[in-house]
Amino acid sequence: MAKKRASAKTGMTTQVLDRLQQNIRQLQRDAESIVGRTSRQATQLISRDQKRALERMLDQAQKLRTDLEKRAQRASKDLESRAERFLGTLEKETTKRLVPLLRRLDLPSRQEVNTLARRLGQLERRLRAAEVTTGAEPASKPKSDVLEPIE
Repeated sequence: MAKKRASAKTGMTTQVLDRLQQNIRQLQRDAESIVGRTSRQATQLISRDQKRALERMLDQAQKLRTDLEKRAQRASKDLESRAERFLGTLEKETTKRLVPLLRRLDLPSRQEVNTLARRLGQLERRLRAAEVTTGAEPASKPKSDVLEPIE
């Protein structure tokens, strides 16, 4: 049950991260488009020295872009690790609080149910074997054969 919750929450985290990455990609495309357009327009208007200065600025803009991408990736990984730590803490706390409650309800554990199912199966086989050896008419197949150990 905890695995289902964890996978559902991990799925939600993945969706959030996917949207974040998609938004970052869109922002990157828009910025590249603006820089390209600006570069073309500026090139037509300036001299050689100014072109060199513009190229330096474009290089700096490219470095800034790379730096921003790296920061976004780090932030994304940090967000994901925080979410995973939070889920782990939440699962531990939930387990810590639910186990005593379940014990107080006095419900059989999965292991106890499996043990009883195995014993019942053994008894049924012994009963059928005894019916065959004594020649008694076999009883109809008991409904308890439907019981199987829970995995």
